[in-house]
Amino acid sequence: MKKKLLTLLPLLAFPMIALSGCDNRPQIGILQPEEHGALDASRKGFQQAIKDEGVTGYKFAYSNARGKSANLNSLAKSLVDSSVLTLGIATPAAVALKGAAENAGSTKPILFTAVTDPVKAELVASIDNPSGYICGTTDANPVEEQIALVKEFNPEATKVGIMYTQTEINSKVQADQAKAAIEAAGMTADIKTCTDTSNIKTTAEALVSDSCNAIYIPTDNNIAANMNAVKEAAASKGVLVICGEENMLASGGHVTLSIDYYNLGYSTGKMAAAILKGEKSPTDFKVEPVPASNCSYAYSPSNLASANITMPEAVKNAHSWKEVA
Repeated sequence: MKKKLLTLLPLLAFPMIALSGCDNRPQIGILQPEEHGALDASRKGFQQAIKDEGVTGYKFAYSNARGKSANLNSLAKSLVDSSVLTLGIATPAAVALKGAAENAGSTKPILFTAVTDPVKAELVASIDNPSGYICGTTDANPVEEQIALVKEFNPEATKVGIMYTQTEINSKVQADQAKAAIEAAGMTADIKTCTDTSNIKTTAEALVSDSCNAIYIPTDNNIAANMNAVKEAAASKGVLVICGEENMLASGGHVTLSIDYYNLGYSTGKMAAAILKGEKSPTDFKVEPVPASNCSYAYSPSNLASANITMPEAVKNAHSWKEVA
């Protein structure tokens, strides 16, 4: 029994990889940087769309870097080598897959989802004409409408903090958009970044100490997976936390205007299905953002209560709100 246990222990140190045994069907590879609600929903939507489109005869191989960027390149190489088509969920995963394909001289289709700016991330040449073998969907947020919630909750607000992870390209793009929206609304933007999970709490505490009336957090994968750290800091001084998407409310955020990540992944899955059927190639697809009209207002009553923040009646009546526990 001890021998078996010792044999199994090394496996626990590796990132999550879905093993397929002796299944010889061609493989669709999925790479995800870490687990949290939005990215998981994108993956589920992608897989369901492929099934709904009647694509059969393939197996899925899912790899998760568990928040460690050092894992992404090796996982990407393995998936590119062994898959007929791959999906990168979020910018770091998609960039890793592209790098692995370039190193291998591969032009097998790569799709992406939950990527904020695929052009800046150098995944595609342009939004309207991606070219090459890479295509997908963007989760570009309605940042201006999200920032507008600050004044709706507190018309006297003068300073909004922005926090994101330095290494996440998508987060920097959204932070720049948020800064512009904050300044356009006559407020001051206070931007602070974190390097990894170890200093998320201290970054949030620094913004709270700077007397920010609210904190804006984009769809940052590192922070989204560790929102409890932000919740504690914000609750200590009753600071409103506006997030990039609704799954971030479940463990710490307060309000958002959010896209539906399951539907985003589903749209990407339909692209993949058309490619696998031979009906289309990646160059046939444009990268289209989700319009604000297709987004939903969401809030967490419990997290607002923890921070001793009450939603004004005018705000409650101005939008159709979805409650997130």
